[in-house]
Amino acid sequence: MNDFCLQTKGLNKVYHSVLKGDTVALKDINLDINKREFISIIGPSGCGKSTLLRILGCLDKPTSGEIIYQDGKEQEMGFVFQDSVLLPWKNVRENAGFPLVIKKDKTKESWDKLDDLLELSGLSDFKNSLPKELSGGMKQRVSIVRALSYDAPMLLMDEPFGALDAITRDHLNLELLKIWEMTKKTIIFVTHSIEEAVFLSDRVIVMSARPGQIKEIVEIDLERVRKESVRDTDKFQEYTKYLRGIIG
Repeated sequence: MNDFCLQTKGLNKVYHSVLKGDTVALKDINLDINKREFISIIGPSGCGKSTLLRILGCLDKPTSGEIIYQDGKEQEMGFVFQDSVLLPWKNVRENAGFPLVIKKDKTKESWDKLDDLLELSGLSDFKNSLPKELSGGMKQRVSIVRALSYDAPMLLMDEPFGALDAITRDHLNLELLKIWEMTKKTIIFVTHSIEEAVFLSDRVIVMSARPGQIKEIVEIDLERVRKESVRDTDKFQEYTKYLRGIIG
């Protein structure tokens, strides 16, 4: 693959316990992910979706197997967790730009790009607000901008909208697609929602119950740019029904 972002070959993850014995979390995961793709990972609870994401993000190590990154193992990646994890004493702009502070990136260009991302995310009017003054959806938008602030080529997202109400979640799906289309990042997105996966993705990776294996990878052939109205189409419903059948 000429334009790959990452590849995994025979990836396995086993947790060892003296009391419970070995638990196989992931088994023989083989993936090819292209640059600028939007990939979602779905599957039953406990199938290893978040474990796989953490391994891809170098936050955990596989027991065996190989990961090949197009830009090398030390390439930068943004990670958005289920909780926004904002610093309560810093305002929106300071939280979003915290990676730039860590990297000691004081250039005007970097901070101007940050302000552009805040504008794109609808947060410009709240730059001086503290986290306690924000809704759950706004906090998650700040965490997304923070992950994008240092221009990493890949964004890993672990159920970032799972705790939000349905209306806010649908709105943030649209916001995320807008950001993705503007920034051209590779996004790997873990979700429990089949509808969310279909709406966002180029491809959906369906995992089996533990030990987590890839049951099927489904290409989502829906037009880009996607609008909310696509959810009402027969093709969208067919994809959701098909994926639900695979998960069983």
